[in-house]
Amino acid sequence: MMIPVLESDDLEVVAFTLDAEPEVIHALGDCLNEAEWQRAAELRLERDRRRFIATRGQLRHVLASRIGIPPSKIDLEYGRLGKPFLSPRTPGRALHFSVSRSEDVAVIALSATREVGVDIEALRPLPEADDIAALCFSAPEQELYRNLVPEERLLAFFRSWTRLEAVSKALGCGLGSEINPDERDFTITAIAPKPGYVGTVVVRN
Repeated sequence: MMIPVLESDDLEVVAFTLDAEPEVIHALGDCLNEAEWQRAAELRLERDRRRFIATRGQLRHVLASRIGIPPSKIDLEYGRLGKPFLSPRTPGRALHFSVSRSEDVAVIALSATREVGVDIEALRPLPEADDIAALCFSAPEQELYRNLVPEERLLAFFRSWTRLEAVSKALGCGLGSEINPDERDFTITAIAPKPGYVGTVVVRN
């Protein structure tokens, strides 16, 4: 079932629960291509295979519904770091999109005119959060993070982390790249697709 998360002038975010009944997973998988089935088969855990199939199937259905073609006709290509985008061979209008998955939830962000990035995370214990923050957060973010009381740090960490990931996805680069994006170039919005999850969606200004 599709859950609306956010809708504005040129931005739409929808969420899905991935742990569906077998017949639903089977129906979603009908539109996947051979390469996607191969990727699913390479996943060791059956749960992860189901969630991958559900995510990719939902992505195809959402894109197809916005463009007006069958889901199996969606032709995806991939950037240098694996970011998917619609192939020029796909009929219909241009559409920018980004997808993120954590535990049993996936979100898809769509924009007709601007580059978009989205990231979500399930709130969960993360013993290495302080070390990751020291490596990845900017100096002002690190100071704010260190000044928080311990019980506030986990939520703050995931909010900052999803923002960084969403900006990186919009740019099509990894967090470890030499590109240092200026967040003033983006409109940044916090989202909560489901209780126990936090996320961020960004669009280029």
